[in-house]
Amino acid sequence: MNIDIFIETRKRLHLSQNQLAAGICTQATLSKFERNGKVPSLKILLQLCDRLELTLNDLFPLNYDEDSVRSRTLEEAEFQLLVEEYDQVRANLAKLGDPTKGTSTFQLRFYFIRGYVTALSGGAIADALYDFSQILNRLDEGHHSMYTLLAYTGMGLAYSQEGDLDAATFYFNKGASQIHQTTFKNRHNIWRTLNIIYYTGQFLGETGEVARSNDLLSYGVEICKDYHVTYYLARILYQRARNYRQTNGATAQITQDIQDAAAFARLNRNTKLLAQIAAFNAGA
Repeated sequence: MNIDIFIETRKRLHLSQNQLAAGICTQATLSKFERNGKVPSLKILLQLCDRLELTLNDLFPLNYDEDSVRSRTLEEAEFQLLVEEYDQVRANLAKLGDPTKGTSTFQLRFYFIRGYVTALSGGAIADALYDFSQILNRLDEGHHSMYTLLAYTGMGLAYSQEGDLDAATFYFNKGASQIHQTTFKNRHNIWRTLNIIYYTGQFLGETGEVARSNDLLSYGVEICKDYHVTYYLARILYQRARNYRQTNGATAQITQDIQDAAAFARLNRNTKLLAQIAAFNAGA
């Protein structure tokens, strides 16, 4: 077992030993594992790995150095997807080569990211649907993980880009129907839940279901507040301001949301969103 990859992942996620161990085991148990290699029970080890989004296979890599680099590259690609740097996402994914050489967790993450960047940047719908089918029909056949909800939402994105609103509505609804049952085990689960909320809320707002969109977006705002997340908050507030304007909502509410969106966009250096906000303020 290579414990270094476990420790490296915990630190990369900015989790202290106390934070990772909370609700699973004592900090002392985790410390003995990381420092002295004293392996806890299988039940505890599986729970710790789940919180870090690792599998036991990840702790027994055939080539640790290569796997470590690939994991870091995939982490960068997911963050770049979050901030809409699609060219950089594609460049990082291209470095990874054949995803099937990675673990199941690696493949789930790879196909989710590649499917989204394809759908969001106007790529071929067949390519996006292929990636999401890998999740739904091969890697998560039981449809129990967060990746299934991401795949449903990604398929909604792909169909909406294609102009097939009926199919898009079907898949967005499948993802959103379970969103309140998601748990926030780690930073990635929070990001991914907000991903589903934002894109579904955006679609609902643009297709006239403003009340449902606002309910979903407001839930996203609460998650951002509770877990101190700012990257999606700016985009969620911007979409809610658009909804309020569309339904002739209160000027004060529109102004507040758009000002807050701009503040968080500046904090996150999201120049694309700042440009959209400028156009919004100019009445475009």
